[in-house]
Amino acid sequence: MILTRYVRSFPLFLLLCCSLAATGQGRLNLFTECDFSQTYLKQELNYVNHTIDPTTADVNLFIVTTNLSNGGRVYNLDFKGQESLSGNQLTFQVATTSIMTGMERDVLLVRRIKLGLAGFLAGTPYGDLAELNVQSAPEMVSDTVATAVLSTINEDNWNNWIFDVFANFSTDKESQRSSTRLRGGFEADRTTPKLRIRFNPNLLYRTRAVTQSDGSELTSVRQDLWMNASVVRSISDHWSVGVFNRMNSSTFRNIDYGLWLAPAIEYNIFNYDEVPFKEFTIAYRLGWVRNVYTEQTIFLKMEESLARQVIDVDLRIRQRWGQIFAGIAAGNYLDDFKKNRLSVRGSASVRLIKGLSFNVSGSYEIINDQISLRRGEASVEDVLLGQSQLATNFETELSFGLSYTFGSLFNNVINTRL
Repeated sequence: MILTRYVRSFPLFLLLCCSLAATGQGRLNLFTECDFSQTYLKQELNYVNHTIDPTTADVNLFIVTTNLSNGGRVYNLDFKGQESLSGNQLTFQVATTSIMTGMERDVLLVRRIKLGLAGFLAGTPYGDLAELNVQSAPEMVSDTVATAVLSTINEDNWNNWIFDVFANFSTDKESQRSSTRLRGGFEADRTTPKLRIRFNPNLLYRTRAVTQSDGSELTSVRQDLWMNASVVRSISDHWSVGVFNRMNSSTFRNIDYGLWLAPAIEYNIFNYDEVPFKEFTIAYRLGWVRNVYTEQTIFLKMEESLARQVIDVDLRIRQRWGQIFAGIAAGNYLDDFKKNRLSVRGSASVRLIKGLSFNVSGSYEIINDQISLRRGEASVEDVLLGQSQLATNFETELSFGLSYTFGSLFNNVINTRL
């Protein structure tokens, strides 16, 4: 249950106070997989053994984070008992806002973890050593939590719109080469349960210079302007429809002006409520492409209008044993099916046995749709400075590795010294 709904339904603030006199012998073994401060968690939950091996844990806590468009986050907490606690399971959500600091999020999250863990402690000898205090006064809620709740109740003057402006500049200079880079952009996002609207213009300006052995200098200027916009509407627990738009201008891609406009439809085999843990989506887009080129292309074109279709199939699974992603994307121009592209992407992080994990990621693309390539051979400047895209019919990437953690199964000691 999301925090705001929790407070609306129950005008009580719950705080678990656990004072356990027992030593490490016979403690509840807890394995936690999350992306927040483990140091703070160990400090506050000092009455359990924090194990590094999920197979030896009495309770596994798996936390998946979902980022919200307003800058906040929703933490999906999934407790599962093992051994003598097998069959006990608890799942709920904790929402935070963008105005919270990292420490405030950690404090709120650990407090809710304590509440979730209380049910598992009740069935052990520690049940006699734990006390649950219920505070009914609203003023007992922290200012941050109250702000998170009230901000959803009070009228929203921004009508669910979130805006983000960013810019950065970097420069690097050596004896024989130098570079500068300017990047800026703006993002507007409005999200409701049924509708999402996004608008995102960007600018990239980059210069590079290399001094050759004869004293001459090679210089390049790359300028990219692009804007993505989309409107997506949910029509059921499994179906969504939308319209996507992209406009761009790129010296790298030989495009003075480019436009892409495409309606789309998506089906999620799983319910959208299960997205933090698993999703299997199939999306189809059919749209119109209009390009005006800087120089004549390899197809002897200075401008053209084309129809293009794209289908994406993505599978994401995040569970206690790890996470897996697999995706296939295929697209082609309808006037010539030979102008096509096929992409296969995948990644996995899987816990094999105890502390042994296997990590792999890779992608492979078959590329036959570089319709904006400049006619003629690429110059030395293009090759050395990356001034324009080069012809290719494939692109591949692969990485993999193993990690193994062994030693003391329990590590409850906190030491932040240098």
